[in-house]
Parts: sequence; structure tokens; C-alpha cells
Amino acid sequence: MIVDVKQSIIENIKGKVLYNEPMRNHTSFCIGGPADIWVEPVDVDDLKRCIQISKEKNVPLFIMGAGTNLLVRDEGLRGIVVNMLSSSLRNIYLGDRKISVTSSVTLREFINFCSKAGLSGLEFLAGMPGTVGGAVMTNAGARHYEKMGKWYSVGDFIEELRVMRYDGEIDVLDKKELNFGYKSLDLKDCVILEAKFRLNKTSPRDVRNESQRFLKRKKETQELSAPSAGCIFKNPPAPEKAAGKLIDECNLKGTRVGGALISRKHANFIINTGNASSKDVMALIEIIKEKVKVKFGIELSLEIKIV
Repeated sequence: MIVDVKQSIIENIKGKVLYNEPMRNHTSFCIGGPADIWVEPVDVDDLKRCIQISKEKNVPLFIMGAGTNLLVRDEGLRGIVVNMLSSSLRNIYLGDRKISVTSSVTLREFINFCSKAGLSGLEFLAGMPGTVGGAVMTNAGARHYEKMGKWYSVGDFIEELRVMRYDGEIDVLDKKELNFGYKSLDLKDCVILEAKFRLNKTSPRDVRNESQRFLKRKKETQELSAPSAGCIFKNPPAPEKAAGKLIDECNLKGTRVGGALISRKHANFIINTGNASSKDVMALIEIIKEKVKVKFGIELSLEIKIV
């Protein structure tokens, strides 16, 4: 079957195609076995053809961006993995206070653009890895420590999304049609192509300074020096303590399984010390869940995606 799929890919896809591609090369965890077929579409038509081939050949399809919130199993991924990071897919369109961004634009690129344009609102994304599409799908957010703990999230600033459905049709979804939740967006059988944001006009210096405040706080409190997938667990609903605090109070910082280590700086980070497997990480996840459940009676929910 895969041979048949490969032939269809060769005949129809213009972008880069790799076979048995190690996923550890494409995730921030630096963990993961091989993908059967890795495709980097050069345009929306390429993406549509990948979806069509997946349906016609009845093989799995996985869409990914920068792989920053992802743990890929050591066995790898079957079928077609579509990576949306091609430079030809990355564009930003600026209006007055509205800005449209394709999903492939990295958050670093986006925040730098907003800073130069003097568009405020999304400074909390400074220092976050990943892409705009990933940030929208996970409704990425952060607490503003200088403003009495106010919580900001991407969904607060979205006006509409342009998506490709898994039947290949392109649709535009208004904010009223979007169901954002804590670290989530209920959007099934769609690929985000573009997001439109409404931001506030201010001076580039103000945006730059606010971005630097968020970045400084992240560097002080989060584990950014080693391969990881960011926070492993979502925070429980208020008034419970944050997940990192719960894990810390279980005295789990520094706990190691194989090459995976619970960060000594931020207990909600698991880092790859160099040779971690997905099994190592999942073993630590189970240890954390069990200890927190026993000590606090709280079931932690994963923030990362395991595939």
C-alpha cells in the first residue's frame, strides 16, 4: 500500500518529499521514530492533493507545524506527515488594526512583525516556540504577572480563520463559530491556513518593551535550555494550584527515567538530556500523574499531544 501511495505522491506533489524520515529531527523534544512519508507542500494545492491521496489510498494523514507541543512515539508515524513550514506558505498581510497571518509563520517572526508595526495585544507570545497555526489550535496563553495575574490567550484576539476542510474545500470561520477553551480550540477535520487578528495600535517601542517583559519572565521561570515540549500538563481549574506547583510539592524535580528528566527549574517541564525515548517520557508522565493523584486527589490532563 505504501508503495502505491509513494507513486501517487511522486506524480502529484511539487514540494519536498522524504521517506522513513526520523521525527526526532522535527520536534522540539528531539524524540520520535520515522514517518513513512514526509511532505513539505509548497502551496495550498499541494496540501489539498495530500489530503486527497490520503483519502483515496486510505492511509493516515498527520498535519504538523514546528512540532513544539508534540511527543512522537519511538515507533514513528504511519502514512503521510504533512509539514506546513515551507517558506512559500509563510505570509503576513497588514491592514489598519487587522493583521492576517498564514499558519506557517513562526511566532518569533509574527511577534517581530507586530513589534515593528506597533501592533499590541500578542506580546505574551514572545519566547514561545512554534507557529501561528499551532498557537491558534492550542489557544496559547500566558499570565501577565505585572497586571494582577491577568490571563491572555490567542483566541481573545482572533477575528476569523481561513481553513481547508478534509474534503479539500476552503472555508472562512467567523469568531462566533469558533469554540476556544483553556489551551484548546474545538476544530475538527480542518487545517488552519490563515488567521486574522484585531490588535491595538501603539508605538513599536511599547510593543517591544512589553514583549521583552514576557520573554524575561519566561527565561527566569521556564526550562528553555534543553530539548522539551514545554509544559507537559494543563493547569487544573481554579482555585487549585498550577500543575508545576503540584508536581514540585510532590518532590519530583530532578526525577529521571532513562534520558528524560523532570526539570529542576520548572516541574511541569520534562527535558531530553540527550538520548531520551518516548517511553522514558511517558514513564515520567505516569509517575507524575500517580503522585499528584495520591497527594492531592487531582487528575492532571496532558497539554502536549502524544502520537
